[in-house]
Amino acid sequence: MLVLMSIGLISLSHSNDFPKSSGSTPMEGVVVDGTITEAEWNGHDWKVPFFLDIDDVGNPPDTDGFNYMYLGEDLTNLYVGLDLCSDKTGGTTGEWISIWLNTNNRSFSGYIDWESYYDDGIESIVYDVEKIQEMEFLSDGLDVTPARVNDDSEYTAIYGNINGNTTHLEGVDGVFFNITAEYVGGYYVNRVEFTIDTIKWFDGFFEDILVANIQWIEFQIHTQANTSISEHFLYLAYSDGSVDPSDLDQVQNLSTTVSLEMLQFDYGAGNLSLNHEMKFVLYANDTSPFMTQIDNLLLRPYYNNTNHVATVSYPYTSINNFDIDWSFGPSANNASNHRMYEFRIPKNELEHYDPDESLGIQVGGYGTMAFPNTSWWVFSQSPVNLFPQLSSRYLFYDMEGCEAPPGPPIPGYNIYLLLSVIGFASMVLIKRKYQNL
Repeated sequence: MLVLMSIGLISLSHSNDFPKSSGSTPMEGVVVDGTITEAEWNGHDWKVPFFLDIDDVGNPPDTDGFNYMYLGEDLTNLYVGLDLCSDKTGGTTGEWISIWLNTNNRSFSGYIDWESYYDDGIESIVYDVEKIQEMEFLSDGLDVTPARVNDDSEYTAIYGNINGNTTHLEGVDGVFFNITAEYVGGYYVNRVEFTIDTIKWFDGFFEDILVANIQWIEFQIHTQANTSISEHFLYLAYSDGSVDPSDLDQVQNLSTTVSLEMLQFDYGAGNLSLNHEMKFVLYANDTSPFMTQIDNLLLRPYYNNTNHVATVSYPYTSINNFDIDWSFGPSANNASNHRMYEFRIPKNELEHYDPDESLGIQVGGYGTMAFPNTSWWVFSQSPVNLFPQLSSRYLFYDMEGCEAPPGPPIPGYNIYLLLSVIGFASMVLIKRKYQNL
């Protein structure tokens, strides 16, 4: 045991004397103050020059030229620096900056996959420099999209029999969704309850945010009966799912004749349940047999639109904890005053980040500097556009690993001291063992 432990200690001591054969030492001394100096970024993994052909005619004193992106890391943080030598106007009006990261070489080719990988290999920062805050994801403007009953599971006949499916609810085309009344307690009655999941209307990306910001739903329905009947109503449920036919604010009249009639009204978002379902009931009755028919059911949700930055429709910030600062002044890359940015991003914010693998990145922004006839500049595989939803547009850089710097070697006399202690302890243990035997 003494010999084996001695070999292990000697090997440990020698390894501390050798430089690492791969990887890079952690950066030290980066101060996130927005001023890039060569001294503080000396331990960077990458310094990448990129040329920007900007609108220097329309925005003097901005100029075409080389700009620089720095990438580096220490044991707990990723650092990004942007030395924008072309941006020579100091104002921040309308200015924003963005970083889009692919931390484990995810592959995706559209918004749905891209959004599904957020916090799982895809990360982003979209920062409003003028407001000194993350870019607001939603705007004050409204968007609207046509929507329908999603599938046949979203309605059920309490009374009556249904002959039709969701396809018969689409379009005013004479193809009907039929409900044949059932004899109940001396009357012929039909009652069909609809419970529609509005989250399914938003194509699978950022649906929780968008559905939570529905302002109202435009409701349009075309109905008739195969004969004149006594009553035909649409009851709107409260947010708890209950229905009160005596509350006239929750009741709409439908056609009671053979004439096709269209009813349109605004369905208040306050009627949605806590899990964003909308519920309503179709009810009809008469003393004689009858059938009600729906030719079209269209639902149009109005909701807050997202802000747009460059060619990005969804300016989402997934990194909740980061440091950013910027300045306007000279750097080692350009002696004239220009815009600089520095970011510090904790690695525990970057799921799947592997310092031994390549890091995918796109950057972009706007200040007074922009490409001709646009309101942005970018650095990505595309020379003029930001497409964070396409993995093929990321630039990848091998971060080369990051390990703790080697500690000081154990002096020789300390090794002999340790060996002596271990040897003495070993002899004591051996002596006790034989005494016990």
